[in-house]
Amino acid sequence: MIIYTDGSAHPNPGPGGFGVVVCDNNNNIITTYAKQTNNTTNNREEIKAILWALLNYGKYDEEVIVYSDSNYCVQTFTNWMFGWARNGWVKSDKKIPENLDLIQAYYNALNEGY
Repeated sequence: MIIYTDGSAHPNPGPGGFGVVVCDNNNNIITTYAKQTNNTTNNREEIKAILWALLNYGKYDEEVIVYSDSNYCVQTFTNWMFGWARNGWVKSDKKIPENLDLIQAYYNALNEGY
């Protein structure tokens, strides 16, 4: 399964939303999902898209590949959040990460087997 995610806000911050396209391994569309938000940021919507994919498809028996064009999300979910969790959800500059509520939701879902 292949999942494409994207999020945006315009202006940033401002109204925005995210979208997800779920495909089978032959790239045939299985489903799509989109949601709008009145006041948000690009990064929040990028995270929400990936979090939606994880919560809806993260317990499938087959391999799931998620694509994102957000370096912020890729780095957060593959590197940074693990260090933040070890440090009590504080970054190396002693500041709390932005979008911590969504990042912790993703982290908790991973720890629940997603």
